Amino acid sequence: MDRNDTILVIDDHPANLEVLVSFLKDQGFTIRIAENGEWALQVLETFQPDIIILDVMMPGMDGFETCRRIKSNEETADIPVVFMTALGSVQDKVTGFESGGVDYITKPFQHVEVLARINAHVELRKQRIQLKQQADLLKVISVTDDLTGLFNRRQMDVVLEREFERCLRYGTDLSCLLIDLDYFKKVNDTYGHGFGDTVLRDFSKSLTKSIRATDYAFRYGGEEFLILLPQTAINGAIKIGENIRERTENNKIESGTISARVTLSGGLSSFHKHYPATSKEMLAFSDNALYVSKKAGRNRMSVYGE
Repeated sequence: MDRNDTILVIDDHPANLEVLVSFLKDQGFTIRIAENGEWALQVLETFQPDIIILDVMMPGMDGFETCRRIKSNEETADIPVVFMTALGSVQDKVTGFESGGVDYITKPFQHVEVLARINAHVELRKQRIQLKQQADLLKVISVTDDLTGLFNRRQMDVVLEREFERCLRYGTDLSCLLIDLDYFKKVNDTYGHGFGDTVLRDFSKSLTKSIRATDYAFRYGGEEFLILLPQTAINGAIKIGENIRERTENNKIESGTISARVTLSGGLSSFHKHYPATSKEMLAFSDNALYVSKKAGRNRMSVYGE
């Protein structure tokens, strides 16, 4: 049988499991064995099995404590642990479930039953992983712009308000840079919307390279973008804005036989220079400065009030 599923068997007498291990290998599982709990924890540092079969009665660290240790580690917490034991008391089973186990198999083993239980828990884990991946993807989609990969307008509102509140609470600075690509409608009319999308994607990639890891870039809408610069005063924001502007002006965008250059206009405001009453007012200050840049001939940066 061709499968990629892996099992870690933890037992202090692995020879007693020779028949079971041989059977599971015949079913296509890859098996690794650890002879005690301490050994198993070391193995798990580099080996992430799909399921763990764990003996309860072991010298030193017993199966219950081994399971607790496995479940306390974020890297291994989601791996299903199936106890194997000759113990049959209700309390033993309760202790096993309380320590994080998902099931019991009892000695002597019925191979068909063991296989059915292992397959069920492996499949459940795969489904949980798939659901988490889907949830993570949906989370990314909900906060990013499809075309550019930057954060979207919805996420901008959340982050802007959060960073503004941080300024109020801790007295830190925050600068806000609103950018508009100059005459972008002409790009679309001249070269087509396909090339226009290429321009937006290319600019967005360049934008992420021009800012720091602690900064935020958003697609504000259409050909407008917002950059939030936490803990950055207006002079630092001007330097970043000019760097973005120069980099954009000097960049030739190519797609097939089409090539073009674009420029941008920007408007800047900062918390400590302008003391806006709200995050929306701060955004309005940057928008007002952007209007000044456009009116003055575009391809420039302007600071609100100057």
